[in-house]
Amino acid sequence: MIIGVGCDIAEHDITEALNWQSDSNILKRVFSQAELTLYENQKNKEFLVGRFAAKEAVLKCLGTGMQDGISLTDVQILQRESGKPIIEVQGEVKKISNHLGIESWHISISHCSDYSFAFVVAEGSKTN
Repeated sequence: MIIGVGCDIAEHDITEALNWQSDSNILKRVFSQAELTLYENQKNKEFLVGRFAAKEAVLKCLGTGMQDGISLTDVQILQRESGKPIIEVQGEVKKISNHLGIESWHISISHCSDYSFAFVVAEGSKTN
C-alpha cells in the first residue's frame, strides 16, 4: 500500500544562492559523504540539485517537511551500479519511516535546463 507520495522541484541556480560550489561545510550539512563521493564522479550541479529535490520529496512523503531534529543527511540518495537512484534513511527520518510502516521507497529524478524534479513514493503494508 502507498503510505506517502512526495514531489519537489528545485532551480539549478540554488547552488549559487546557497553557496554550494565554494563552501564545503554547507555541502556537508545537506549531503552525506557517500553522496558527495558520487558527486565527485559527476561534477555537475544538476546532480546535487536533483538529490536536494529528492530529499525534500522524501520528507513530504513522511508528512514532516524540514523540522527540528531532522537532518537532510539522514536522507541519502545513492545509486545502484546501473545509475538508478535509491533512497537510504537513518536517524530521526528512519524512526519516522519505521513508525509509519514504510518498507520500501521508489524514486525518479529528472532534469531540464533550469530545474531538477524528484518524485518519491513510500510503500508499506502497515495501516495507521
